[in-house]
Amino acid sequence: MQVGTTARMGAMERIERPASRKLEGSGISANVVANSILRRAFGDNVRVTPMKLQKLLYYVTCLYQRYTGRRLLTESFQPWKYGPVCRAVYDEFRAFGGKPISRYAQDAMGNSYIVDEDSSPSLRKALNLVWENMRDYSAVQLSRYTHRHDSAWSDAVREHKTFISNTAMAEDHSFDDLVGLERHA
Repeated sequence: MQVGTTARMGAMERIERPASRKLEGSGISANVVANSILRRAFGDNVRVTPMKLQKLLYYVTCLYQRYTGRRLLTESFQPWKYGPVCRAVYDEFRAFGGKPISRYAQDAMGNSYIVDEDSSPSLRKALNLVWENMRDYSAVQLSRYTHRHDSAWSDAVREHKTFISNTAMAEDHSFDDLVGLERHA
């Protein structure tokens, strides 16, 4: 299977924004970013189940959006029982159930793509930070971390939201200690 690259996003600087402001941009395919995580998993021989992939993708998205003030994905995460879920990624890998994923996500033509990380240092930074610090956690452990009382997921559940706000995700510091960042109150 050939894996191409896509999603030229360019270098971006971290910007500060008011809490009520929406993130800029329209985002890229969640499956493309998921494939970038899977590339690391396959290269490091780390088993990643669909549930674990969802949580890793969530944390990458939070960090990227925090660093840039821009939306990463074309779709929003939903607050499901076991944590945040991106529906397109769920649909792509649901056949694996609780077993490790053994292939990349594909488009309708059977092609697989990953992010061109050279064009987006902010995304590479988020992917690397999450992968280096969270790859050895189980799906259940990662799910528990998304359930922390001050996470964007827990806020969406408490408020009975259908989707987790991208702005709330950018401001989610509930996992900073897990990736070696100073945790904000």
